[in-house]
Amino acid sequence: MRRFAGRLFSVALGVSFLFTLFYTLEPRRTAYSCRTIWSCLGVENRHHYAHSLLYEPSAQATEATLRDGTMRFDRRIAGADSDTLFLVLSKDATSWSSDFRSSQRSIHDFLDLLVSTELNLTTVSLAMMTASADEYARMKSAIDRLPLARTTVLFRTNTESAVDYRLRHDPAVQLARRSALAALRNHLMVRTLQDEQHLVWIDADVVELSPDIVQTMISHADRNADAGIITARCEQNEMDNYDKNAWKVNAPQLMGPVNDEARAAAVEELVNTRLMVPQLIEDTSDTDIVPLDSVGGTILYIRADLVRQGVSFPTKNVVGTTWSQPGWIGVETEGICYVAKGLQGGGCYVLGGNHHVRHTDWG
Repeated sequence: MRRFAGRLFSVALGVSFLFTLFYTLEPRRTAYSCRTIWSCLGVENRHHYAHSLLYEPSAQATEATLRDGTMRFDRRIAGADSDTLFLVLSKDATSWSSDFRSSQRSIHDFLDLLVSTELNLTTVSLAMMTASADEYARMKSAIDRLPLARTTVLFRTNTESAVDYRLRHDPAVQLARRSALAALRNHLMVRTLQDEQHLVWIDADVVELSPDIVQTMISHADRNADAGIITARCEQNEMDNYDKNAWKVNAPQLMGPVNDEARAAAVEELVNTRLMVPQLIEDTSDTDIVPLDSVGGTILYIRADLVRQGVSFPTKNVVGTTWSQPGWIGVETEGICYVAKGLQGGGCYVLGGNHHVRHTDWG
């Protein structure tokens, strides 16, 4: 009986050992939350905030219901001066997504992503909008943990899209979905931008930023008068190019007028010939930027003055628009370069070299 118990213990120990190996040494590029034993336990997930505070911040919070029914919560640190505004849209708690074999992410994971930029958060503003009352409450509570110069949280019950999240990549619903997203982006951007110089959009389901990516975007914008809109390559697991909305036109005839009867053919030709980000940044260095005709929104830098001049995310296809009908391409992020092109500083670019963001495994 004792020998049987010993064998049973050995088998259980072996199974436990194999289980631990399988869940911590899984070879895919999965979440940090399950790549090592410590990270599975949640020990390695958080980044350390390296900036010391010269004084104990004094924060003032206000909350109000706006005329359109939007709930608005503002928290501001007295004396803080923000020059960069981060923006994020969240439908509800599921918007933060998750990685393979990792727990559901939350607002705390997104705040950790901000810490990972190593920016001095007393110079940073954060604006968030959600359609969930529960998420609104969680956001208000979570932001107390960081010395953000200014934070605005908006709750709008009419922000939910009619498109099922699971079907969001279905070509049949892309125009309606992205039109709704453009309207939400514009609402959040216009209602929360104050005196900042720089805007940085980050999707809720982005889980990782390469080192100094935000600082590099701001540096290019400061040094290059034309670089008013900048994005970066987005990868997912072993997919080198997740965000297919960033590209450069590679068919000269598409840069001019397209007849009504040729619109469908023009879209097909654009899709078949356009140059995607991995092609464009091949053999570039971390200090390079490459021009684009369209950008994605997983991470997107916008010079604030462009917004003040009227640049926004188109809610319909704007390329080839007439009085009687919308254009044939250019909704949401794919159209913002077209809108900004006529303005000084309205050029669109992508970071070269190894700069990138990583999307969660799901989605």
